[in-house]
Amino acid sequence: MPASFIDVKQYELHHFSDASFTGYGECTYLRAVNSNGSVHCSLVMGKARVAPTKVTTVPRLELSAAVVAAKMGAVLKHELEIDNLKEYYWTDSKVVLGYINNDARRFHVFVANRIQRITATTDANQWYHVQSEDNPADHASRGLSADQLVASNWFTGPDFLWEKELPTKDAKVGEVSDNDTELRRAQVLNTSARANRTLLDRLTKFSDWKRVVKAIACLKRHAKQVKGLSPKLNGSTSVEERQQAELFIIRLVQREVFSSEMKNLQQCKDVKSKDKAKRLCKLSPFLNEQGVLRVGGRLTRSDLHPHVKHPAILPKTSHVSSLLIKHYHEKVQHQGRGMTVNELQSNGIWVIGCSSGVASHVFKCVTCRKYRRNTQDPKMADLPKDRMEMTPPFTYCGIDCFGPFYVRDARKELKKYGLLFTCMCCRAVHIEMLDDLSSDAFINALRVFIAIRGNVRQLRCDQGTNFVGAKREFMDSMKNLDHEQLKEYGCEFVMNPPSSSHMGGIWERQIRTIRSVLTAILDQSAKRLDTASLRTFLYEVMAIINSRPLTTEHLNDPTSLEPLTPNHILLMKSNIILPPPGQFVSQDLYLHKRWRQVQFLANEFWTRWRREYLLNLQQRQIWHGDKRNTKVNDIVILQEDSAPQNRWRLARVTEVYPSSDGRVRKVKLLVSDSILDKQGKRTSKPVYLERPVQKIVLLVEAE
Repeated sequence: MPASFIDVKQYELHHFSDASFTGYGECTYLRAVNSNGSVHCSLVMGKARVAPTKVTTVPRLELSAAVVAAKMGAVLKHELEIDNLKEYYWTDSKVVLGYINNDARRFHVFVANRIQRITATTDANQWYHVQSEDNPADHASRGLSADQLVASNWFTGPDFLWEKELPTKDAKVGEVSDNDTELRRAQVLNTSARANRTLLDRLTKFSDWKRVVKAIACLKRHAKQVKGLSPKLNGSTSVEERQQAELFIIRLVQREVFSSEMKNLQQCKDVKSKDKAKRLCKLSPFLNEQGVLRVGGRLTRSDLHPHVKHPAILPKTSHVSSLLIKHYHEKVQHQGRGMTVNELQSNGIWVIGCSSGVASHVFKCVTCRKYRRNTQDPKMADLPKDRMEMTPPFTYCGIDCFGPFYVRDARKELKKYGLLFTCMCCRAVHIEMLDDLSSDAFINALRVFIAIRGNVRQLRCDQGTNFVGAKREFMDSMKNLDHEQLKEYGCEFVMNPPSSSHMGGIWERQIRTIRSVLTAILDQSAKRLDTASLRTFLYEVMAIINSRPLTTEHLNDPTSLEPLTPNHILLMKSNIILPPPGQFVSQDLYLHKRWRQVQFLANEFWTRWRREYLLNLQQRQIWHGDKRNTKVNDIVILQEDSAPQNRWRLARVTEVYPSSDGRVRKVKLLVSDSILDKQGKRTSKPVYLERPVQKIVLLVEAE
């Protein structure tokens, strides 16, 4: 030990801590004050650590350095074994001092754990603030060269340690800013309680009539036991106690709603029409010996039970009335409004405006919705733009398959199918025969159709496996095409959601027409039908359907123009894709230029198409009214044609797809599907399905 430490009056340990982005550390000095007043200070220990690779804020690094200083203080105090050893902890971070001196705020886990470690071995009064230029621990966190280390205060400590009196503690240090990111935010809820809550108000917490009755019966039993009017009984309540509880609840409701009427009846006055409950006049109400307001009526002389002849009167707006309606609606197994009303009245309950109250409950009842509610039917959508454009035939098409048809090939019986192409604009049809429902057969038929009718810009269809496979093949083949080639060969697929046949009405109606015509033709040669004959019959059907009139307004007028048919435009499409520039008039029919004659007839078709056919599509045939849009988190049941309604699966709406008019007609559903795992146990897995809203039944609306 140095000579200056021989005659020592007081020993002190001074711990300095500091941090930077590169690291953090601490250094400890032993300060000795001799009897003659001289002071000596010497470096005892220093420790530094590299900052973690994870980005950490400087206040957190400063707090970690303070933890290192607290640990070193505990080690040195134990090893030095000096009596009356005083310890001082110095840091240049006021934020850390605020954390240590805090006793009212809560911090996040990182800060809270380190503050707990510091306060476990030190006291908040031992921590002091030091200026950064006087803090020797700054050299440990940043690093020094050899020359800088010799010239620094690392070995000797700061200058104020060599003075007889240490600087006083800064009283302002210790406050934590309200916007500190390490503070844990506490949510304070401003609540107000009503001091005058009645027993009837507390019954609104119940959702079942039996539970209300049982709770009131237990409460009345306990009140009698407290007053010493009955012995202590355990177990369930008796029938008599529950009946008394029911009458007690009914009296509570009547005293709150019909107080003035009951007062008039007690004074032997009639209930006049000017009273609040004007509808009570028709019921001839009276008070029985139990103080319950009951219906007088005209059944006094009947042999019915007194409670059935004179049921208790309740208002429709009371929560107790809602519980009674719910109870008796479940008792009749969720039957309709009439049976629920009859059940209420046959059990001695007369709810004013009962019919509307029961109807409102049945409308909101989840079980009734599951059994009997209709599917969602939003307002009919506007026609797509491609149905109203004057484009060459089959530029926009709807497609679908139909069949099968059985043909004979030698001794074999084969199945064949039909592929329908219908023009979205002029309603012409084209039929091709398919050997099967594979994607390859469909692509071959599509190539035949394009070779005959020309390129197609858009195909609308359902999500049949052959259509989905063909779409995938086209998408893969178009990846290597440039922009100009895409314009020439591009064909867009627009697919309807699964199970939405109503969205393909334009081709479904044509299939019905094909079947009606084809049935008459096949009836003559059903047993001798082969592949060539079926193809011939399909083309004959196509010719018949394309000669049908699009409008029927002037069919019976012999002086009117010839009815407009798809063949008017189909027979003139072979050499003309788009009309050339120029005006074409009726005199062009007598010219030698054949192309002008054809173009005049084409323009005449579109003029009549716009005037006679297009305007007939203006009205909505079904789904006229606006209804609530389906929302995310709605609980619905998914309509399945193969199962009864009470076995339809439950689903939750996870995503909605609004149309251009803002109405939702397609949604994504989350359903649970049961599968067998490797051990043979049945488990459930989530499955996402896209369906039209016409295939779902709303059960519970999202909040």
